[in-house]
Amino acid sequence: MNQVHTGGMTTIDPDSLSGRFDNSAFFAYCEALKRQYPGNNKILFVQIPQVILDSFNRDIALHRGYYAFPPTGLQCLYESIKTRGFDIKILDLNYELLARVFADQSFDPNDWPIILDEMLESWDPGIVAVSCLFDMGIGPLLEVLRRVRQRGRAILIAGGVIATYETSSLLSETLSHFVVQGEGENKINFLLDHLTEDLGSTPTPGIRFNDGKLRQTEGPPDHVVSSGTLIDSYRLVPIEKYCLVGSLNPFSRSQAPEPFAPIQFCRGCRAQCTFCSVRDFMGKEVRCRPVADVLAEMEYLYEQRGVRHFEWLDDDLLFYRNEIKQLLRTIIAKGWDIHWSANNGLIAASIDEEMLELIQASGCVGFKIGIETGNEEMLRVVKKPGKHSKFLSFAAMLPRYPEPFVGGNFIVGLPHETVFQLMDTFRFALEVDLDWAAFTVCQAIRGASAFSEAGEYFEHQMKSAGGLHNNFIPTRHNSQGRLTVDASLARNLDLFRLPADLVPSKEQINEVWFTFNVLVNYVHNKNLRPGGRPDKFIRWIETVRRAYPNNPYMLLFLALAEILNGEPAIAREHAEQALAHSGGDYWQDRFTHFHLDALVANFPTDADGVFTALADVRERLLPSYSDWLTAGRGNIPATAA
Repeated sequence: MNQVHTGGMTTIDPDSLSGRFDNSAFFAYCEALKRQYPGNNKILFVQIPQVILDSFNRDIALHRGYYAFPPTGLQCLYESIKTRGFDIKILDLNYELLARVFADQSFDPNDWPIILDEMLESWDPGIVAVSCLFDMGIGPLLEVLRRVRQRGRAILIAGGVIATYETSSLLSETLSHFVVQGEGENKINFLLDHLTEDLGSTPTPGIRFNDGKLRQTEGPPDHVVSSGTLIDSYRLVPIEKYCLVGSLNPFSRSQAPEPFAPIQFCRGCRAQCTFCSVRDFMGKEVRCRPVADVLAEMEYLYEQRGVRHFEWLDDDLLFYRNEIKQLLRTIIAKGWDIHWSANNGLIAASIDEEMLELIQASGCVGFKIGIETGNEEMLRVVKKPGKHSKFLSFAAMLPRYPEPFVGGNFIVGLPHETVFQLMDTFRFALEVDLDWAAFTVCQAIRGASAFSEAGEYFEHQMKSAGGLHNNFIPTRHNSQGRLTVDASLARNLDLFRLPADLVPSKEQINEVWFTFNVLVNYVHNKNLRPGGRPDKFIRWIETVRRAYPNNPYMLLFLALAEILNGEPAIAREHAEQALAHSGGDYWQDRFTHFHLDALVANFPTDADGVFTALADVRERLLPSYSDWLTAGRGNIPATAA
């Protein structure tokens, strides 16, 4: 079989495939569309809004607390077709929406379709390709598709995670002419061959269409080679302005907006975690770009676009250990004034002393490791590549590399997870004692094996235009950052009295998330104890709270950290803000049950006072969960049996 490498693609000589695959229906459908939609050589790539519009809070937006991820996937598609002679634009509706919120106080974010309509009317593209990754974008995705179809002047292509797993829904309702499943670089070239000029691209499976019958193209297995850079695509993306309207995550936020950019070394992941769809969407192989290509892209962004913060998008950044070490050594040697983070999570098994040294020396400000659960059985069930002993060994190395802020990713509410298993997660989060425990609520994800029987839920998501979406951070459900009060649920410390064999409801899991977060990340945080690094806690909370500007317990613990950091004036200001925002029944209930009201009433004025006050709070709280801690991981205390 003859293979031809073209940029980032692997193509096969079409003559060698003659007669092997029948794409006659696809060819005929493309011809019919060309007669109906005369081409004008213009392609518009559209990224839909990433914010949850139902709970949009203008104050959070103006604090740059919402996500503003550049359209990296669409940039990859641009790079794969840039030599075909099309006039191409990328419309990032998320960026444009946030930019208008900043520029116009009267702009209603729910009027974001106006931005799309303006582009369609002024530029009149002949092909529109729309991408959507997450359930929160289902509503905007459907709105974009409907508007483009109703206008009737463009061939429409849908792609991304949602389109890949909701092909039948999108095509049966004729919302899109084509759905591109999985990675799109090779597929879009094969599709464009038959909508415009045929350049002889390899027949590729995974292009779905409806010509009266739901069909898909045929071809050899699709394999996208990971190589090249996104440099040319950045002329379509105002990357230096994204930091002015949002962030990638807390690591990318700073007091003064600083240009950031995502960067990717590898595609795919070695792991087979049942709660994740990366392998199903991208394939089983982990592919890395040449180190030289990654460095060239970073150098361009640093020198030409002023980028100073890089966020690794990789799901398995450290898979190619020698190559990533070479990359980090080169970053160090170049002496760039940059910093970077890896919020997606690194695999702890790939981190040794040398790797940690390179991570710290190359400008890493923080990263997460994927732990997911503290329960041994659940770790095996979800097929997480790791052992708790390895996580503890990793944590033991960190004091020698103290600068990066290191967190562990934990999921609560995994399928069939019991209270006993949740308590193991609580116990392990305390035991591993990282800078932060990033608790998230489990989300049903299309393509993940753990949710193979969740078809009814996904169907409801499409019918409700994403209205049933549950956020992985449950306090983001509403603009006030609060959980819905439900008297039938165990709240605050009462959840430690739940039966060990109970599988909590999703509403109960939200309360589990809240309690675990307050206890592990605030009350027991190692950086608020003697010998800790309050400066690391301060930097993290100052960035996190941009998405929660009025959260009173964040303000309270930030004030305590400022006392430890020798900033009493700033501490008093935060303490006063905490008091101002802790009024009302909701927060009074929370503060009383966690004994935070005593901290507010008797706010300490020096470091010894902070240590004493927090030790007193822990002593008051400990009886509620001491039985679980005393029993140890893997055991159920007699009081919970």
